[in-house]
Amino acid sequence: MSQKKAITINRSIQINVPREQLWEITAHYFDKVDRWISGVNHSTGSGQGIEGAVCHERTCLPSYKGFKETSEKIIAYDDENYVFTYQVARGLPGFVKYAKNTWTHEAKGNATLITMQVSMQVQGVMGFLMKGLMRKNMSKILQEALEELKVYAETGQVHSRKKAAMKKYQKKQSKSVALSPVS
Repeated sequence: MSQKKAITINRSIQINVPREQLWEITAHYFDKVDRWISGVNHSTGSGQGIEGAVCHERTCLPSYKGFKETSEKIIAYDDENYVFTYQVARGLPGFVKYAKNTWTHEAKGNATLITMQVSMQVQGVMGFLMKGLMRKNMSKILQEALEELKVYAETGQVHSRKKAAMKKYQKKQSKSVALSPVS
């Protein structure tokens, strides 16, 4: 990966649940990310599961403005060491050549330090121009995702951002159903 056009972002948070419990939420139920993250309105899994995961690919309908449906495929999965990596296989903006995210779960007594490491490569003039903004936006997205995961894992409830995103999505769905022509 060209260092000039590479973007790497690391974000971590301690979540006060055992590593096995958090691993089940993030890895075993890889396809259920829409349950807790505000950035995904809907997700579904496909493909045969890997080790304890129910699938090896998921399709997500992001809630972020300007994003289209994405497909994310697990490319590394280590159930024993609590680490997995997925690559965005479809749905990236044209100036992003490659994107992957590695999730590491480190036991800290009865808590877990979870780290997300996103690696991206941009291309072309637009990639050069957007690199700084992409780094800033992705840093914010990762931090919010970790905060939302913490609330969900520790309480079983969704974060206030997820509640707002769900309400907005339901309203949008209601409007589209109301505007649909009757056959």
